[in-house]
Amino acid sequence: MVIRFESKRDWTFPFIWGFLSIIYSIVGIVIISSGGNYSELIVLAVVWVLQGTFFYFFLRTTFYTIDEEQLVCHIFGFKKRIRLSEIRRIEPQKGYYAGLKINTAWKGIVVSYGKWDEILISPAQEQLFIETIKAMNPTLQA
Repeated sequence: MVIRFESKRDWTFPFIWGFLSIIYSIVGIVIISSGGNYSELIVLAVVWVLQGTFFYFFLRTTFYTIDEEQLVCHIFGFKKRIRLSEIRRIEPQKGYYAGLKINTAWKGIVVSYGKWDEILISPAQEQLFIETIKAMNPTLQA
């Protein structure tokens, strides 16, 4: 049986998208006011749409699955597999995190596995996620 957990979404991506929209609008105004060519505006619009498409697919393809043996973190068709028996600890993120991240929210949980490995993820249902892993790995420290 495979259990799927969607990734949490918070203010991060709407904020980034809004910030980029403002910057692109300012660049567009500068292009128009300086008498620039409209082909430059088309290029700017294409880049803006491509970035929007990237963000959309990033949000849609980021999720986590748990089966009998492993946690699989999915992003853009890539997968990070972690054996449930190797997971040592799951704890809330404290401050900034500078490691492997497969998340779509500012805050998440840090999964420690193996001897030194860690990954930051952001399941929407954190407590259920932790309970599911703990049921399959009783030695887990949460």
